[in-house]
Amino acid sequence: MGICSTRWMLWRTVGLLTFCGVFPAVAQERASIAFYNVENLYDTVPSAFYDDREYTPTGRLKWGGERYTTKLRNLSRVIDAMSPDVIGLAEVESERAVRELVMTLRTDYNYIHRTTSDRRGMDVVLLYKGDKWIPERVFQVSSASGREFLYVRGELSGERVDLVVCHLLSQFNGYERRAISLSRLYRFVDSLHRSDPGARVVVVGDFNANPTDRVMRKAFHTERRVADGSVFLFNPLYAMWRRGYGSYVYRDRWNLYDNIFLDHGFLSGKGWRYDRSGVFVREWMLSGGDMLRRGYPLRSFSSGAYTGGFSDHLPVFVEFIR
Repeated sequence: MGICSTRWMLWRTVGLLTFCGVFPAVAQERASIAFYNVENLYDTVPSAFYDDREYTPTGRLKWGGERYTTKLRNLSRVIDAMSPDVIGLAEVESERAVRELVMTLRTDYNYIHRTTSDRRGMDVVLLYKGDKWIPERVFQVSSASGREFLYVRGELSGERVDLVVCHLLSQFNGYERRAISLSRLYRFVDSLHRSDPGARVVVVGDFNANPTDRVMRKAFHTERRVADGSVFLFNPLYAMWRRGYGSYVYRDRWNLYDNIFLDHGFLSGKGWRYDRSGVFVREWMLSGGDMLRRGYPLRSFSSGAYTGGFSDHLPVFVEFIR
């Protein structure tokens, strides 16, 4: 047995950036859940319900078939390389885009998509391997911001898991609006535990905030168990964040906006237990050469210029054993 430590050079990446626990000597069953903000996965068809003119063949970004197909192939390359059993996605425009992404993947995934009331038409989606995840209940939860949370109760290889996928408002929105959305998310997770103390909940998403930001600490009670017995959520990526690693770059600083929260049922007891987590990265997912943002996630557009990349975010993941 031993402790795993990983170093990450920003543009000399060799694999996974992980925060690892102690590895047992015997083989055990494994399962994985991931999240990926795919950054503006628009289809090419103009919408009648919101303004997506930029992401059309005649729009400013000239979002035609070739660029759309490149985006699908790039995202598929990342997801296929990760191959998680379940993965939540953010910033997907439509079910058409979801369907065509699934058709582009080499890995066999089913999907769950629900349209949100986001003003840009951005939805959250769940992809899952049918032989590992069986959905039992699906509905949306109001966020008070137009970006409804996606709740899916399912069985992960025969064991119930309650999964929530979210995409919180950006920091360009007021603190109070963001705090209200986060508070609603926390109260919903807490309600799952109050109705069933044995519930095991996983929350994944783009929170547009770092784990140590005030809005996160206040709404999610991430530093200690609250006095009234409300559920205490564990962020397995927190230690990695404290060491300076992240999933998104803003103003030359790495941030951990993409987060995973687990309830403490995954830290002990029978069934699935937390094993490791991290940011998934490969060198080909980062900008290189003479690019202005060398070592940053390679996105589709940079300063308005088409760069044909993947996303401005890196995906995050968690793995369980039993």
